[in-house]
Amino acid sequence: MDLIKVPVDKLLLDPNNYRLRGEQNYKYVEEKSVNNVMVQKRVLKMLKGDNSSNIKDLLDSFKENGYLKIDNIIVKNVGKKKEYVVVEGNRRVATLKVLKELYDDGMEIGNLDPGIFDGIDVVLYDVGDKEYEIIMGLRHVSGIKEWGDYEQSELISNLARKHKMNFRDISESLGISVQKVKRRLNTYYALEIFRNDPDYGEHFIPNKLSSIFYEIMGKAEIRDQWLDWNGELNTFLNKGNMRRLFSWLVPYEDEDGKLLDPIITKRDEIRELAKFITDENALLKLEESRSVGVALEESEVYSKEGFKNSLRQIIKLLNKLNLGALTELTKDDKQIINEMLKKMETQNRLIKKLME
Repeated sequence: MDLIKVPVDKLLLDPNNYRLRGEQNYKYVEEKSVNNVMVQKRVLKMLKGDNSSNIKDLLDSFKENGYLKIDNIIVKNVGKKKEYVVVEGNRRVATLKVLKELYDDGMEIGNLDPGIFDGIDVVLYDVGDKEYEIIMGLRHVSGIKEWGDYEQSELISNLARKHKMNFRDISESLGISVQKVKRRLNTYYALEIFRNDPDYGEHFIPNKLSSIFYEIMGKAEIRDQWLDWNGELNTFLNKGNMRRLFSWLVPYEDEDGKLLDPIITKRDEIRELAKFITDENALLKLEESRSVGVALEESEVYSKEGFKNSLRQIIKLLNKLNLGALTELTKDDKQIINEMLKKMETQNRLIKKLME
């Protein structure tokens, strides 16, 4: 591992950077094509985002404060032209490339010293594929700069499948729990099933679906009870329910030809769905109303749980009552208590009839 100085133009952005893998336009690039001009242009565009929105924070910071070496940029050798692929620090390098273009065009770059374009300190790391995956995991799965659900799940999948690491090895290498490793891995397998589905795969958008599937694979009521997940085969055994779930995740064309939004569009709705996933009437209401909220309100299972929770809360409140305070009550307070007692007597009679 050596510290070297490299011109910004000789730093190649990594086209297989995990940060890009959740993008709809991502394509795997072989190492021999990494330095292709068109590949580099595409990667820079993806890293920048529309109107440089993905790196705006760094653009503003570099212009205001100059380049602050807080973390090392890690690179590895590629080809024979003294070019280096960025292993860690692609956003920072992309930002410097954008600022260099501005500077070359005579535009202002604030307090950034243009001398950095001629040589920036980087760490040259002779790293293999497995070590690369672990470095990325330490930085963006268990580290402070987390990727999205899809990128984390794909990296853990590579460690398990490509490098034959078991749950415990991955857990210890990345410093995360075995349970989280399993959930991330199961999420990736479930996403693959959706992506390869002949009817629904065309709607596969990693960054939109990954958080939803991560929630699904964390809910035993849905994953195990309703979808019948098999951990050895890494698949859902209940294909009927699986395809029903998939249909809730994609747009739907009604009888009038109007395209409706998916029933489920965010992970919070999976948490609500788990409360009534075994209530078939509620699921039919879900499909009729295309609203998780409406189905939840009408769910018999949820109503029973809500009733039980209400009873528990009432008991807690009664236990906390200080009867000694009754001597200090006003006339209005006593009227409220009398109304409450009448209501309790009525409810008591109804409950006794239902329990007979």
